[in-house]
Amino acid sequence: MKLWSKEALVLGGIYGVLDTPFSLSGIEFVSGILFVIFLICAVMLCFNKTPKFVSFTISHYPKTSYYLASIGWIPYFAVIGIIALLMFSGIFQWADDTIITLVYIFDFICIVGLLVSPAVAFIRAKCNTNRLEK
Repeated sequence: MKLWSKEALVLGGIYGVLDTPFSLSGIEFVSGILFVIFLICAVMLCFNKTPKFVSFTISHYPKTSYYLASIGWIPYFAVIGIIALLMFSGIFQWADDTIITLVYIFDFICIVGLLVSPAVAFIRAKCNTNRLEK
């Protein structure tokens, strides 16, 4: 099962980079198609099948795939978080104010993660490069 591997994180990073312009500009049709492709590729990873574009990206662009992997957790976190939020709000019958507050907290975590993850990846890449040069 490659769902916990670098391939899965690179897949999430590719999806995040491709989907962001369409979802922010309101082109939901293309965003929906990309999401379905992302889900199909994630299921392929569950059965140890790596999509060719992911393996091509990892093998031909190692630095880019390193940064894509650093933000690749965000789509998985978003999908699992929304499913969990809907599930728990139905089980516990939360008030609308509580759900809205949790959605804001969830969005804040995603935004902070989107800002912090590439910075951490950049620092780690520089530290590894400096260590290899010595």
